[in-house]
Amino acid sequence: MDRRAFLTRLAPKSGRRVPPPYTHADTDFAACAACSAPCVDACADETGVLVREEGGAPYLDFARAGCTFCAACLEACPEGVLSEGRTPLARVWIETGSCLAHQGVVCVACRQACGEDAVVFEGMMRPRIDADACTGCGLCVPACPVEAVAWSA
Repeated sequence: MDRRAFLTRLAPKSGRRVPPPYTHADTDFAACAACSAPCVDACADETGVLVREEGGAPYLDFARAGCTFCAACLEACPEGVLSEGRTPLARVWIETGSCLAHQGVVCVACRQACGEDAVVFEGMMRPRIDADACTGCGLCVPACPVEAVAWSA
């Protein structure tokens, strides 16, 4: 077992399903059941974060990647389920008990992955998510070597 595999076993798994960008509180995913999911195929060319189970609604799998808001899924959606305008995707936080930096190990992987500067360090080694700056894109999630970045929809 390599170091990453060992360390990830120590961290909790988030696994909460986050709807794709360009959805809203009243989005109806019923049309997705009969769709061939071109949104998922379009996303595969960008990051591959958008997935779906057979006949189900698409969702973001932050364990695979984060969302760049490229709008490929929006442009590919033939059913009109996805629409213009977006809100933050997920609420993201750092599980301090699992975080290497909170344990005194030098690690800035989450900060380096964040294009919004939403990961801030208090003191020398205490990262936290600035909720006002965070878009919920999840780019910090797969960057963490111990899966200490958690999220909820």
